[in-house]
Amino acid sequence: MDPSATDYWESRGLTSDFSTIMPDAKTIIVAVYPYQPFNQTISQGQGRYSAHYQAYPKGREAMKELGAILADEGYEIVVDSPIPAKRLSYQSSLGKYGKNGLVYHPKFGSFITLHTMLTNAELKWDTLECDKMDTVEMSDCGTCTRCIDTCPTQAIADDGIILVSKCMRFHMGSPEIIPIEIRGKMGDRMLGCEECQLVCPKNSKLTHIKESTEESKKVFNIRAILANALTGLKKLMNPIAQTVGNNYARPQKVLSMAVIVAGNSGDQSYVPLLAETLQYPNEVIRAHSAWAIGKLGGEEAKTALINAEVKEGNIAVRNEIKLALEFIELH
Repeated sequence: MDPSATDYWESRGLTSDFSTIMPDAKTIIVAVYPYQPFNQTISQGQGRYSAHYQAYPKGREAMKELGAILADEGYEIVVDSPIPAKRLSYQSSLGKYGKNGLVYHPKFGSFITLHTMLTNAELKWDTLECDKMDTVEMSDCGTCTRCIDTCPTQAIADDGIILVSKCMRFHMGSPEIIPIEIRGKMGDRMLGCEECQLVCPKNSKLTHIKESTEESKKVFNIRAILANALTGLKKLMNPIAQTVGNNYARPQKVLSMAVIVAGNSGDQSYVPLLAETLQYPNEVIRAHSAWAIGKLGGEEAKTALINAEVKEGNIAVRNEIKLALEFIELH
């Protein structure tokens, strides 16, 4: 794990001490929910997202249905609690690790969502000892380095350690200003990155790219998100929540990524809308907007940045505006 991301993992509250979640837990059930990745092409003006996030809520609901059977018998259950799902999946022989840090199921590859359930029902399965792991056979990737070579931000080290602070997914929807070198690599991605999985030989024979539905293709409409930034985004959150779950349907998260996608689009018609988000109350949105306007360039962009610089009181945002103006001058 990337040492610089320790605080992130701690903030998620992950624990191997299951007694803190369910004191009388006797069994851990681990399951995978397979899915097929979307076609990577998407209509202009739409933000792209991984099929993982559409599949995860379905897998969670399936796990809840299983839990309901135990609950009807009087047992307690906790579904998808903050326990190390990947580690438990490996220990339960559901799959092995790839060099990209993901678990690979022998039939479904890495295009799976992982789900866990704690219960005080004493089911007659093999007991897992979570403090003991066979680190010798954790991966069977051999000398293959396709995932390492393909990662857009070089977030996978040669030894297979994931440099989380370099990973795009780590930064998506972050409450902090996303590093410039990461923003430029995000392209039209709103949520998720599957580059390391799409090139993996283990996945090539196991999955078939599928088309997303017309409704799901339109869930992240960049122009609509930007246009409603100051008047209210809540009305746009319901279809997003229904598609990828409530956790990712947060107005500020969605707007932050939409601004970055607009900046990466090369479409200068976004500049007037980004000039509006450059006035947004949140400094992260303003910082990303300044960068996006600068990247799109043009006289209208330059004017918007100069006008904003006069009013801006936040040092970080002012720095972004200055960098954006310098970028326009150079290009």
